[in-house]
Amino acid sequence: MFGPESARDGWDGLPFVFDKVRVGDCPARRARAEAFLDIFAREGCRMVEMSCAEHDAHAAETQFLTHTVGRMLAMLELRSTPINTKGYETLLRLVDNTCSDSFDLYNGLFMYNKNSTELLNRLEWAMDSVKKKLFDGLHDVLRKQLFEGSPHAPNNASVRK
Repeated sequence: MFGPESARDGWDGLPFVFDKVRVGDCPARRARAEAFLDIFAREGCRMVEMSCAEHDAHAAETQFLTHTVGRMLAMLELRSTPINTKGYETLLRLVDNTCSDSFDLYNGLFMYNKNSTELLNRLEWAMDSVKKKLFDGLHDVLRKQLFEGSPHAPNNASVRK
């Protein structure tokens, strides 16, 4: 669960996900699989055994979402400012981290994980929900400014939802 950017300072603590689907019961195959996995464990990886389906469900949210948000923010061409907040610095690092990886890697997260399409739909729904909440509040403020105290103001009870 790491690429060149997240592992550039080493593998210590990074999750290595595996599923022993083709190992079988043969002692030699089991020993070979354990020797292979031990390479990563000795390097400090956090070894996580899970099914491929579980991995894909989690990867859509941890990797695909992260890369999608990073690439969306990159489209905004964000720059450091004299008044950066810690949160804004985190966003700038997210852009650097995700856009340093190839588009092919990002595209693979989409193409080869069926959960990514559903996550894109949820992300779009979330953005629409936030925008609606903002615009609904804006309209309430404008209504008050335009009609409060006006002799032609509509009855407030009929204007409100």
